[in-house]
Amino acid sequence: MRKKLCSYPSCNTLIDQHESRCSKHKVNRIPFENAIRTNAGLYNTVKWRKMRKQVLKETPCCFRCGISVKEAAMEVHHIIPPKGNEELFFDINNLVSVCKQCHNVITAKEIKIDRQNRN
Repeated sequence: MRKKLCSYPSCNTLIDQHESRCSKHKVNRIPFENAIRTNAGLYNTVKWRKMRKQVLKETPCCFRCGISVKEAAMEVHHIIPPKGNEELFFDINNLVSVCKQCHNVITAKEIKIDRQNRN
């Protein structure tokens, strides 16, 4: 596999092509650590668990990349973020199946947009 230099200034450590920094300079962040989750309590309800199960059963593939539930862990994503709107939170037409990787990408974009709108 091809190697490249760590992106940290003046570091000459060779790393894998898909990495950006060596282990010494890597910044370990907790994904979505500053995200505001206004619907946190609703995810623990029986109603949500049943809806989630139904969505995954009806659409067992990621709507973004097409990977199936047999190949990856699947999650359920709100197309329009409900942001405290309980009716929108439980609207089955607002839900899609996504793999964990795609869900992280989508959520990161939503968080970025929210931060830009707040500033």
